[in-house]
Amino acid sequence: MKLKYVFPEPPLPFLGAAARLSHLLLSEAVQRGVDVEAFIEYFDEDDATALREMFNAPNCKLRLFCAKTVPKNFLRTTRSLFWQGAFLYDAAFMSALDEAMRDPDAVLHLETHSACWPGLKYLDRTILNLHYLLNTDMKSEKSHGLRVKWNLHREREMLKTFKYMAAVTPALADEVSLINPTALIRPVQFGLDLAGYPYSGPSAMGNRAPHIGMIGSYGWAPTRAAARHLFKLWPEIKQAVSNAKLFIVGRGANRILGDDARAVDVNARVVENVPDIIPYFRELDCMVYAPEHASGIKVKVLEAFALGVPVVTNKHGIDGIPVRHGEHCIVGSSNAELTAGVRYLMENPEAKLRMTQAARQLVEAICAPSNVFDQWLAVYAQMNARKAAKPQRLEPAASPVGLAVT
Repeated sequence: MKLKYVFPEPPLPFLGAAARLSHLLLSEAVQRGVDVEAFIEYFDEDDATALREMFNAPNCKLRLFCAKTVPKNFLRTTRSLFWQGAFLYDAAFMSALDEAMRDPDAVLHLETHSACWPGLKYLDRTILNLHYLLNTDMKSEKSHGLRVKWNLHREREMLKTFKYMAAVTPALADEVSLINPTALIRPVQFGLDLAGYPYSGPSAMGNRAPHIGMIGSYGWAPTRAAARHLFKLWPEIKQAVSNAKLFIVGRGANRILGDDARAVDVNARVVENVPDIIPYFRELDCMVYAPEHASGIKVKVLEAFALGVPVVTNKHGIDGIPVRHGEHCIVGSSNAELTAGVRYLMENPEAKLRMTQAARQLVEAICAPSNVFDQWLAVYAQMNARKAAKPQRLEPAASPVGLAVT
């Protein structure tokens, strides 16, 4: 097998969730000696330098393309109206990919929606890995403008096009199957390189007020909705844990939610756009993440598990994570159950410690790079088996001299 990746952002361990998963996949492929070629879009030259240093191996070929140099023209703009991320890929990128895909044993792996455009020419050998579904996530928004409606339509049309897709949770795979019932769609576990997430157990509060809140990227509709759900819960949480302090951290936290947070807790601590999120996890005494209509795996829940932060959530927060209520975290189905879960954790430090230890062990078992890559190898093998099972087209017999075959 010759594995070809398309990454619309650099596969680096210090960037976003998709980039960290891409880094895990590429690292595991290189470590196992798989013949791999990665087509990568980047914006920062420092990222390109880091990639060359990290993946300097004989079985790994990097094809790096600077997105800043892609020419802006009418064709590029029009193409992007129909295919998410299509503006990233210029003629040089596509020419290099065409050359690589001449190998009949090549399998093309596209990571996230924004990688869809390069795979359209090779649908029989391409798999698209989906981290989320806009058509599910946007259900939490009260109204949709014309732009959002178009993006939802564009996503549905994209999903109807691909023959092979993977999804980071079984529920997400089921949602995609409703849109494209003829495609082969498989859930594949999201992975974490736990070397970057040292477990330290629940934070020692000392004499300070317990920090109860969320960490996330609030530009994403499910996380934004989960934060607003927390704000509705806050009066009940304050009644249950009188000295609790609301703690909201992450991308866009103050810009998007700062006023709302301080409206429910005048002493709320709101921190946005931090260079390293782990120190803030260390200050979080309980993470309350209860989204509505959310697709995909909740990476911040996995990170909390990995780092030793106790979690109170609902069924959407644990989608794709095989937790047991009361063993790994608290799972509530109502506001009263969520509030009771927070109070229980704050009043029972021994139970909180046991849960965080069990949650860390769970993440180690399911998110390990070797486990995740084994699942991907099984998917690639299934694709190849399906391709081999298709009847081959017969080549025309040699034509008699002087006659042309038309």
